[in-house]
Amino acid sequence: MQFLTNLYMTLTAICFVFAFGEFKPGCVFLLENPGILYDILKFSACSAIGQAFIFYMISTFDPLACTTVTTTRKVFSVLLSIFTKGHQMNAQAWAGIATACAGILGELEHKFSESRAKKVADKDYNKAWL
Repeated sequence: MQFLTNLYMTLTAICFVFAFGEFKPGCVFLLENPGILYDILKFSACSAIGQAFIFYMISTFDPLACTTVTTTRKVFSVLLSIFTKGHQMNAQAWAGIATACAGILGELEHKFSESRAKKVADKDYNKAWL
């Protein structure tokens, strides 16, 4: 499924490149700036690995787990940027970060309490049969 999605998007991108006449200017730009090709390849590899990870998360777990991981990564990226780059944040921005963190923690609490409740129910069910 992931292969077919990527194949379709590749064919679509190729069609748009030629339809809008961007193939020749793109090649000229790459020839004039050969160092950027390495950066494009690195970006493409990182994008492919990230896409494979997201597909694995959704197919192995569920979309909610993937959303939780993605949101957590984004929150930590924002916090890392704030603290390493010295960005200034107003109260509304901090409230947004706090809300995102509260949502993540609430989701984790829900999953753990649901897991505990299932274990207790299974234990009670097994006792009933003994």
